[in-house]
Amino acid sequence: MAVIKYETADGPIEYRVDANDITYEEDTDHWRVKAGEENGRDVYEIIPRERVFSVKVAGARKGTILTRTG
Repeated sequence: MAVIKYETADGPIEYRVDANDITYEEDTDHWRVKAGEENGRDVYEIIPRERVFSVKVAGARKGTILTRTG
């Protein structure tokens, strides 16, 4: 399980996903979070690092690398 808290235009959001459905993309400084599926394809939300308050991950697969966001 992973929990990411971030700022949106409508205020702060806390979003929960499977630990394997969240990654930090260092080359773009964005968090990539699986938001569901549409027409059989995965849909992701891309969140700029600057909007993220915190990220907690439990049970992440081996090899997962997290970068401090705040």
